[in-house]
Amino acid sequence: MDSVKTLKVLNIGKGQTMEIKIDESQPEDSVLRYAMDTISTGEEALDTPPHWHKNHDEHFSVLEGRLEFTLDGKEMIIKAGDPETFVPRRKVHQVKGFKGERLVFRERPDPAGMYKALFFNDVFAYGSIGPGNIWHTLRAFYDGDAYIALPLRSQVVDQVFITLFGGLARLFVAKKEETL
Repeated sequence: MDSVKTLKVLNIGKGQTMEIKIDESQPEDSVLRYAMDTISTGEEALDTPPHWHKNHDEHFSVLEGRLEFTLDGKEMIIKAGDPETFVPRRKVHQVKGFKGERLVFRERPDPAGMYKALFFNDVFAYGSIGPGNIWHTLRAFYDGDAYIALPLRSQVVDQVFITLFGGLARLFVAKKEETL
């Protein structure tokens, strides 16, 4: 019997989905228990904004295709079969796919837990992140340990921005779901 189950599939953009998975054979505190697999058909290039996390690290691996990965300003191309990329907390990172190329990559949070799946469920509740739902996105970042890397390159400024505007958004944007 297969112990890996897909808990939910999120639409995150045109031709882009995220599968939230759990490996029930792994203990609750194992980094291998929860995974978020992002699948992009290449119809539209995947592009996350530069951001960082205060309270958790991340592990990235490319399962199919290739990914442009920027970590603390250093760009690299990661291909299927390359070693896993570790992103320490507080390190600014960004992920980009290539238009016309299929891409599948996996992200795992460290420490392990359902919190990252709940964050993605929240931030993509209305589809892709964009100008149409900026207040929702700010509230989701505020509630989910994500900080947009602003051009001033100061994590203090980034934290103040998310705390101020994400906190303000909490006054009029729906609360995040506590379950998938």
